[in-house]
Amino acid sequence: MSPPGALPSAAVSARRITLAACYGLLALLFLRTGLSLSMVGAAGLAAWGMQALPLLALLPGLHRGRPRSYAWMGFVIQLYFIHGVILAFSPARLGWGLVQIALSVTVFVALIVFIRREGQTTNPVRVLPGEW
Repeated sequence: MSPPGALPSAAVSARRITLAACYGLLALLFLRTGLSLSMVGAAGLAAWGMQALPLLALLPGLHRGRPRSYAWMGFVIQLYFIHGVILAFSPARLGWGLVQIALSVTVFVALIVFIRREGQTTNPVRVLPGEW
């Protein structure tokens, strides 16, 4: 039996998957910016920073397990999904787009699982007999 207030194993796993996929997305953006734009130095770093800023802004809250940060990530990750779909329509960038789509979907599904399981732990729904 886990101590009161401890997250269920599904929430802990979802949190780890969310963080791993976010870092994977950051690495993908870094590689794609560096390789496809052939920018080395300040210009490439600035281009990567503009793409990565929304993810980087939410990472501290994700590490602390704050449900509000996970909820905001649900909105932000859709931008990366849309960008991945746009990339996938270009034959030269199909691979980059598909990987970005896969990572975005992974983040989205994992954060939904985290929010749901964490919410059941902190705010359990109590149904009284006869209500349902």
